[in-house]
Amino acid sequence: MLNTRHLDAYYGESIVLRDVNLEVPCGKVVCLMGRNGVGKTTLLKCIMGLLLPKNGKIMFEGRDITRYYPDERARLGLGYVPQGRDIFPQLSVRDNLLLGLESRTDRERSIPPGVFELFPVLKAMLDRKGGDLSGGQQQQLAIARALVGHPKLLL
Repeated sequence: MLNTRHLDAYYGESIVLRDVNLEVPCGKVVCLMGRNGVGKTTLLKCIMGLLLPKNGKIMFEGRDITRYYPDERARLGLGYVPQGRDIFPQLSVRDNLLLGLESRTDRERSIPPGVFELFPVLKAMLDRKGGDLSGGQQQQLAIARALVGHPKLLL
């Protein structure tokens, strides 16, 4: 489903990823582990297109997506939950969730009820601003926003 081959990534002149190879088979859960500062988040940002690698390839479902923009990757089925929650604090929970629908190719414009089965607390807070939620609730909202896009792969 997802492969990286010989991926190198830099921040300025500092190399963060060197020759990274990763394979994520369809239907499997893969956990990326390591100490702070070893490149886990950088790898996810490269896969999602938020940071372009200097060398290497990123393949998703047999397609080279290395130079695709993040929105193109989302429409192909990549979902991303940013580190640090990164919800829109001034928008309501409902509006945060509706933004997640933008990546859908089926033109669905309503929040799937399954999201509220996973995160029932969000249903009662649809009109509350995202910034007014607790940290745990904001994390639930960030995950739910990614899931409403119906991703094939969630990072």
